[in-house]
Amino acid sequence: MLDLLTETSLNEEQLDYVSSSRSCAELLLESLTNAIEYSSLTSGTSGHVYSEFRPAEMLQAAVAAREPKARSRGLHLSLLLDPQLPEVALSDPHRVRQVLDVLLSNAIKFTAVGEIEVIASAAPNTDGRVWLTISVRDSGPGIDAAHMPTLFSGGHRSDNPLSAHSPSFKVGLPLAKQITEAMGGNLRVESYPGQGSLFTFSIPVSANANQTAPLLEEPTQTTTRQVLLVEDNTVAQRFMRTLLERRGFVVTVAPDGESAIEAVLRDNFDLILMDLQMPGIDGLETTRKIRQLPRMATVPIIACTANPSSEVWADCTAVGMNDFLSKPVSKNELFTVLDRHSGSRHSVASGN
Repeated sequence: MLDLLTETSLNEEQLDYVSSSRSCAELLLESLTNAIEYSSLTSGTSGHVYSEFRPAEMLQAAVAAREPKARSRGLHLSLLLDPQLPEVALSDPHRVRQVLDVLLSNAIKFTAVGEIEVIASAAPNTDGRVWLTISVRDSGPGIDAAHMPTLFSGGHRSDNPLSAHSPSFKVGLPLAKQITEAMGGNLRVESYPGQGSLFTFSIPVSANANQTAPLLEEPTQTTTRQVLLVEDNTVAQRFMRTLLERRGFVVTVAPDGESAIEAVLRDNFDLILMDLQMPGIDGLETTRKIRQLPRMATVPIIACTANPSSEVWADCTAVGMNDFLSKPVSKNELFTVLDRHSGSRHSVASGN
């Protein structure tokens, strides 16, 4: 709702207050999400779900999501992709994106002026797989050598002076390290005071160097217009509907699974945004029933959930969902996903 408020007529002082409030909310959400993920990983209750994904597309989406924040701070954010990146890779794309998000978030927070660059490369591994290496370089203040040993510890605030400036930093980097090591990779840092920092993580992925077939059908030139929004929360309904209608989409709202099924029996839709937790039948069961309708077999269905774990994503793909949005949904992520699926009825996720 703060995002919507920033798009209304505000004077400079009001806009400053709203922007500050949004930054605080964003930081709180990031801190809570990282803490929950870190706890799940260390307790062994969260694992990895491997699936095919496009590395270049994932990287472009991650950078696009952070670009507005970087721009608001006067920073230049760029992406450099190695031509040798595999077209399609097999790994846990949710976890890879998590690590990159942590590094990008920290780079933006701690860089006052200058630039941030994301660099991705690929190199053969001895076991036949490929090392996917992603670096985030910033022109920030750098890190003193004395603080390096506790950078990934996740210990007390006094152990890591950087966490005094950002609570999420305390858990974010240990979380990123946990994820990369659990996937058989590593996370490392090079930094000197006054010279910026370079965080790099490498993970082994399975890839076919000759892979050229797309995971999804190539979109046509037409634009998705008819959207079914399946959401029981009235605030989320208003937010999503307003964003979509401002971009020219025609939106039908279904407050529960039963209403969603009735809507698809009655009307044609180009895309469905599906909440997972709803009264009555949930989003997963609703999607199963919708996919049983022949004319709805290939309509893109996008999951929307506050639990963006690999396990939940696996459940979503198992019932035929095509993509995933984490709540609270940001407008940049929303339209990145819509752009990815607009204009064609994509094939249902592989394995269904």
